Amino acid sequence: MEQFSEKDFNARLADRVGRLVARAREGAGGRKMSAQALAARCAELGHPLDRSVIAKLEKGIRQTVTVADLLVLARALDVPPVTLLVPLDEAEVELMPGESRPVWPAVLWFSAEAPYPAPAGQDGEPQRWEPPLPIALFRQHDDLVRECLSAAGRAADHRMQSTLSSGDERVKLQAAADADAELAVSLRDVLKAVRRSLRAVNQEPPALPKALSGLDQSES
Repeated sequence: MEQFSEKDFNARLADRVGRLVARAREGAGGRKMSAQALAARCAELGHPLDRSVIAKLEKGIRQTVTVADLLVLARALDVPPVTLLVPLDEAEVELMPGESRPVWPAVLWFSAEAPYPAPAGQDGEPQRWEPPLPIALFRQHDDLVRECLSAAGRAADHRMQSTLSSGDERVKLQAAADADAELAVSLRDVLKAVRRSLRAVNQEPPALPKALSGLDQSES
């Protein structure tokens, strides 16, 4: 169980972010970034944080950290913001004042993949959880793109292999190619529907890979 200091929640959160900033600065991606270089990068990004401010944050002296600080520091360090909020080498993290939760469920909560986590060892009743519709649609879109490309790739492979085969093996490979090609067409139809749904909630669908680049034109 995480032990809480006498500092208030704001200060404890700032202290944790500071420790994780220092850790990321010292070794993120196998490289080391000086505090001065980090300060300069924050300034380049439009949110100046002096070297002295960064030092105070890392030493646990600074009492608060803003959302703007967190986002710019994460971008400057080239790490996901959640890694400056959640210590991934610890078992639990304080999410609410005086309230710790297991690290992985906490990460899932931040990424809108799960509800607010239960205490460690207390799973409780399964909770119905649905992410906000745009997030669900974007995730479905990504899954469908991968599945479309995979099915089309398998169909092409089976067709190529069938040209090098004969008899029953060739028939089997051609049938597999036809099945995967049919699946790819069905998945493309679902993908088109998801792209329409994204536009219906005022979201621009992600750019498509070259192999699917004609998908939107086929809607016209």
